[in-house]
Amino acid sequence: MEIKAKCKFDLETVKALTYLTMFKKGSPQKRMTALNVLFSVLLAIVILEIILFGIDINLVLVAISGIIILLWNAYMWFFYPKVRYKALAKMKNTQNEYKFTDERIFVTTTGEEYNGEAQIEYSLFVKVYETSRYLFLYQTNNQVFIVDKNTIECGTVEEIRNKLSAFVKNKYVVCKY
Repeated sequence: MEIKAKCKFDLETVKALTYLTMFKKGSPQKRMTALNVLFSVLLAIVILEIILFGIDINLVLVAISGIIILLWNAYMWFFYPKVRYKALAKMKNTQNEYKFTDERIFVTTTGEEYNGEAQIEYSLFVKVYETSRYLFLYQTNNQVFIVDKNTIECGTVEEIRNKLSAFVKNKYVVCKY
């Protein structure tokens, strides 16, 4: 088996990783929408109670908390991926090329300021998340290799999935989005 794939660390890739870390298995867009609708309804109820029954310090604190949560959600959805992308520094816009073999993955990283190569045995991955567009291969809880499934050549996603799931077993998660 020798399957090739690529992935560029651009803003879209960082967004996908950010949303994965926020929502894991479920659809990020649906979950964020549900959270915002829930907090908006609760906020509307609290404001309605303040209007109908007068100002109560506890209701005002709940209303302020609801507003802060909605603002936080907006920040996490729209701005936090950009912050994480800028934090990549030298890794911004680098391209990883992957070669999946029977025993390991060969990774070649090329970019303007950073170049490198690595060989990673499948047994070193602690978990894998698969979305409709990406494979997220976690070597540690904080280090992830991202594979764009649209770039796979000389093989299929199923072949990669079978190889990886044999090593990470129940830590291979296929996300619903």
